[in-house]
Amino acid sequence: MDIRLAGVTVDFAAHGVRALDDVELSIAEGEQVALLGPSGAGKSTLLRIILGAIQPVAGEVRVSGLDPFGGSRDVTRIRRATGMVRQRDDLVRGLTARTNILIGHTHGWRPGDWWHVLRGRVPHRHLQRLHTLAVRHDIAQLLSTRIENLSGGQRQRVALVRALLGKPRLLLADEATSGLDPARAAEALAHLRDADAATLIVTTHDLTVARQFPRVVAVRDGRIVFDGPELPEEAVADIYGGRPAKVNS
Repeated sequence: MDIRLAGVTVDFAAHGVRALDDVELSIAEGEQVALLGPSGAGKSTLLRIILGAIQPVAGEVRVSGLDPFGGSRDVTRIRRATGMVRQRDDLVRGLTARTNILIGHTHGWRPGDWWHVLRGRVPHRHLQRLHTLAVRHDIAQLLSTRIENLSGGQRQRVALVRALLGKPRLLLADEATSGLDPARAAEALAHLRDADAATLIVTTHDLTVARQFPRVVAVRDGRIVFDGPELPEEAVADIYGGRPAKVNS
């Protein structure tokens, strides 16, 4: 999916904060983009606008020509075509990895379908793609394990498989490597970049992560301050305003 923001401004009036200020951004279908910036820069707000979760006070947003604020039909089409991986994975304790992955992908199921799923019958039509993705992302042996018994890296892979199950044309990852050690972060990033989604946007405040992408869009105080294929050292101070940038090592 391609994305276009024109003159987008977002105010959080209750807090007296301008989260995004006259943002212009175009992302072509098939691009992989790192959205870089310090905490509070506006990165997560930008993702929520794409999904129609926050409405700007000014400007225009289009996702493959659809308006996230133009009505329920457009919003539904955008969200069903989008996979989301969050820093806090939103997985449900007490449920297995398999059931967590299937949550949100069960519209149109019959009562008997869940019976097959709970019995773990691999040949069932709803499980074929799930198991293909689970093997690719090395969690096939964990599908019957409850979420609370998985490590952080394993949970991250479960969240990624859940995001990919619906064959999304757009994959959004919000600080998906934050809190992971360098080895786990590199592993999670490799899985994201290898995902079979047409367009990928990853938010991060880690320079090491951002520099692995062919395009970096940097945000500070709600404004885009850099957009290019490589992030030069002289741009880092402008992005972080003299504060030290995070670099995994």
